[in-house]
Amino acid sequence: MPGPLRNLLAPLRAGLTYRRYVHLLLGAVLLLPYLALVALFVQSLNQGGLDPLAFVLLVVPATAAAVGVVLVPGVRALEITAARALLDADIPEPDPATADSWPARRRALLWLLLNLAVGGLTALVTLAVLPTAIGFLFAPWLVLRPFPTGAYAAWMPVVGLLLPVILLNAVSAGGAALARLAPRVLGPTPTERLAAELERAHNAERALAERNRLARELHDSVGHALTVTTLQAGAAARVLDTDPAFVARALDAIAEVGRAALEDLDHVLGLLRDGGEGTRGPQPGLADLDVLLDRARATGLVVAAERQGPLAAVPRAVSREAYRIVREALTNALRHAGQVPVTVRVTADESAVELEVTNPLGAGGARARAGGRGLAGMRERVSVLRGELAAGPAGGDWRVAARLPLPMAGSRPGTEMMSP
Repeated sequence: MPGPLRNLLAPLRAGLTYRRYVHLLLGAVLLLPYLALVALFVQSLNQGGLDPLAFVLLVVPATAAAVGVVLVPGVRALEITAARALLDADIPEPDPATADSWPARRRALLWLLLNLAVGGLTALVTLAVLPTAIGFLFAPWLVLRPFPTGAYAAWMPVVGLLLPVILLNAVSAGGAALARLAPRVLGPTPTERLAAELERAHNAERALAERNRLARELHDSVGHALTVTTLQAGAAARVLDTDPAFVARALDAIAEVGRAALEDLDHVLGLLRDGGEGTRGPQPGLADLDVLLDRARATGLVVAAERQGPLAAVPRAVSREAYRIVREALTNALRHAGQVPVTVRVTADESAVELEVTNPLGAGGARARAGGRGLAGMRERVSVLRGELAAGPAGGDWRVAARLPLPMAGSRPGTEMMSP
């Protein structure tokens, strides 16, 4: 079949053409009550007119009904559903908060007026084409005025067959034009589009913050575990033949740290699988500080701990972040200074939790730590809690100091103390 003929007949075989035809004729159906109302007024005027009272009683309710039916809430939703189902229009979902606002209702009114006009024209053309096509088909054999008959009408059946084809092609083109126009008229208003863009930006920001939080958790927990196990394994290897008891303790510590790291990793992977909305298990806090310090001591660190105040009463969020800051400081000490004495001080009162971790500097320790991800993670944690952080060399030591205000104390905007 030639290409032009195939294109001409394609709308006849497409179900979408007939769905769009139904949508166009629905506009004509909706137009009928308005035409009947106009006919009523015309007939009344031709019969001598209406007295003022009768005119008011007829015009006011009729006008209110005609206008109100397209401005009531929900009309736009019905129009969107019909356009999607019958026109195959790709219309974005409007914002539910503004779906029935007055700008949205005006757009629904504009779409209805457009459908009334196109539907009325479609019905008028259909009523003209179908009888004409039938007349053309039977013209050679029947006397149908004003059509010719006999041999003079031999060409008319061909035209009679083409007229419905042309009509369906016109309906297909008109429906396609409405489908392209529907998203602009029925789709989100400029206000809704702006709200949607802002919501997408907020979602992206929240997703980025969640990814950063998960990255910090992985860095802190897995990094700490790898540092501890590496040092423990190295120390155990050096005394494998001379100190079996130490080797046994080191292997136990490696197994315990490995199990804890696997739990943390499973927790983070669960959050990733659930889109950051999974159920979070209990996370370690200041109540678990002894376990953390014992693990550090098992690596060869000499850890001196000083604790003051009601640590058990610290809110969970602050307690969790304080624990992670201490853990990262111990990990940095192991990684950059080796098996050195470390002093950990934790003080809590009714207004804040104060942390201080100090250790002698290792070779190149200050340079190695200055740009690490661990310090960046600590700064982010402290910033979220509106606290203060100082991290840097102090004399011959490396010092990490943080102050985390408690929520009930009325936290003030956080500032980050510059490293000395």
